Amino acid sequence: MLRRATTVLALLCAAALLTGCSTIEQLARDASGRGSAEPAEACLLRGAEPDPSPTPAPTLDPHVAGEVREAVTAVRKLAGVDTVRESMSNSRTASDDPDRPDCRVVSNHFSSQVDVVMEAAATPAQAAAVPTTMAQHLAWTGVSLALTVPAGPGHIETTVHYSRTFDQTIPIETSTDVAEGLARLAATPHVTSVEASIPYTMRVDYGSLTVLVDGADPATLDAVRTVIGTTAFADTTLHGSFSNGAKP
Repeated sequence: MLRRATTVLALLCAAALLTGCSTIEQLARDASGRGSAEPAEACLLRGAEPDPSPTPAPTLDPHVAGEVREAVTAVRKLAGVDTVRESMSNSRTASDDPDRPDCRVVSNHFSSQVDVVMEAAATPAQAAAVPTTMAQHLAWTGVSLALTVPAGPGHIETTVHYSRTFDQTIPIETSTDVAEGLARLAATPHVTSVEASIPYTMRVDYGSLTVLVDGADPATLDAVRTVIGTTAFADTTLHGSFSNGAKP
């Protein structure tokens, strides 16, 4: 029995490998007005690793935490939203203390992940409202969003990741262009999967788009590429290969 190979069309930009100019530690420091090591430890000896679950547990700056809660609450009220889940994580690292040669300073690196699932019948305009609304309530790049529109009549499921983009205004025009492009691809014949990532710069052409297609014939691939050319992802560099390693 012949099994049809899946062709992967991936839109990737090398600049997307640049993960940002600031660490979460610096972002937390900027947001709170103080260092992210809370509380400061008397001395962590050289060679020792920080306790991953200290007591009391470090907490995110209350103002920033409040912004995250406000953003999540606002998104839950939007039309077309089905579920919203937010999770906060913290990783701890240690670095040399320049003032105390025998000690290391412990820093907390906070981040928040927001997962939003729309209703299957949600429109691109409704999906676009999610990142734009979040940006209106946030001023911290420690937040990332995964926005999913489930499969429904005439279209497959799509997911877009907004990675640490929430220290800036996200114009509704930009988020709508992204949502409309994904919706167009989701309704394209032979396309079986669509996933995109928007980098912290909000430069869509610096992000990525991965499209799975259920055929490898040139006509199908050309048709999908034509649709991509009509979307916000048109200027993103195209990479990919057939199952035998040949380039499309």
